[in-house]
Amino acid sequence: MSADTGFPVEWSHTNHVKWTVPIPGKGASSPIVVGNRVYLTDQTQDTGLHVLALDRATGATVWDREVAKGSAKAHQLHNMATPTAVADRSHVWALFGTGDLVCLNPDGTSVWHRTLSKDYGPYNANHGYGSSPMLRDGRLYVAMMHQGPSYLLAVDARTGTNLWKVDRDLGAREEGKDSYSSPLFVRDGSHTDVVLAGAEAVTAYDPATGAQRWIVKGLDVPHPYGRTIAGMTASEGLVIAVASGFQNRGYTVALRTGGNGDVTATHRAWTFSKFSPDCPTPVVQNGLLFCIRDDGMASCVDLKTGEPKWQERLFTENVKVSPVAAEGRVYFTSGQANCVVVRATDKLEILSRNAWNEETLSTPALSNGQLFLRTTSGLACIAGR
Repeated sequence: MSADTGFPVEWSHTNHVKWTVPIPGKGASSPIVVGNRVYLTDQTQDTGLHVLALDRATGATVWDREVAKGSAKAHQLHNMATPTAVADRSHVWALFGTGDLVCLNPDGTSVWHRTLSKDYGPYNANHGYGSSPMLRDGRLYVAMMHQGPSYLLAVDARTGTNLWKVDRDLGAREEGKDSYSSPLFVRDGSHTDVVLAGAEAVTAYDPATGAQRWIVKGLDVPHPYGRTIAGMTASEGLVIAVASGFQNRGYTVALRTGGNGDVTATHRAWTFSKFSPDCPTPVVQNGLLFCIRDDGMASCVDLKTGEPKWQERLFTENVKVSPVAAEGRVYFTSGQANCVVVRATDKLEILSRNAWNEETLSTPALSNGQLFLRTTSGLACIAGR
């Protein structure tokens, strides 16, 4: 969700497009915008793992750095450049499915480089790595949840050295051990937790020490391929997590924040199952939760109660992209980069249908009135102003 304004509602290849540029490699990572830079990652055909910096005003490549080479097991839909990078005005950090974790200066020079698969063993999940690193208060948080030793790691963002590492083997069965979601920072009263979903549980940790504050268990799916793909979202004292699975057997659950220890019996606020997503992460706007299932069926749910407000099929094509929100609107994007914009209300109001017709797995980035859309063909900047 973006607090910025001036975003486009309607666009096409010939309308409201500020620039489009090709990207030499492929990737499912989303673009990120910091100041006058757009950063993203890709993997080239020779298995090169790259971090790119583009000029926000023109889309011109400022630099393109190959930081490593390599490949590992992944679903055919994506590759090693699935995790989204994170940046501030002084550095950019990127993680790849090989376990390569790098920190670069704004000019593209290397600050540090680690290979987590060498430090702690290779990643072993059925569909390849998908969790993104998260940055807060000088610490970089990385989650590895798979069928090997799972953990949450905090490193000093400037040096790459470990601050703490906590094991996260919670006894999940089969593919339930796999999670492709990312850590989430959730403020609770006077402190902030780093919250993680996967292995049929949601856990909250002290960001400074890694000490576990609370856990909600029992988020299993009645299917041998149940696992956690979608990321979490949080608002108004609730953490929203998705227990995913094939055949639409997954569900969305709202958890109350706070508490200590095992709060499974006390902190589940509501469960919503009928139209829960598998891959796309829900988004909150105006006290409502908006979701879209992978088959294009979208839903609006009351955030506090879980009461369904509307359901509508927005696409007949595949959807892996998460919705984003701004200015009282929700932007739903399909796997063909076609976007339906709806008003963020409890009654469905479609504001526009925008055709793009290029394959994508990347969630658009919203910044200062501009929407940055990555597809297999490249990157586009779509401007509302």
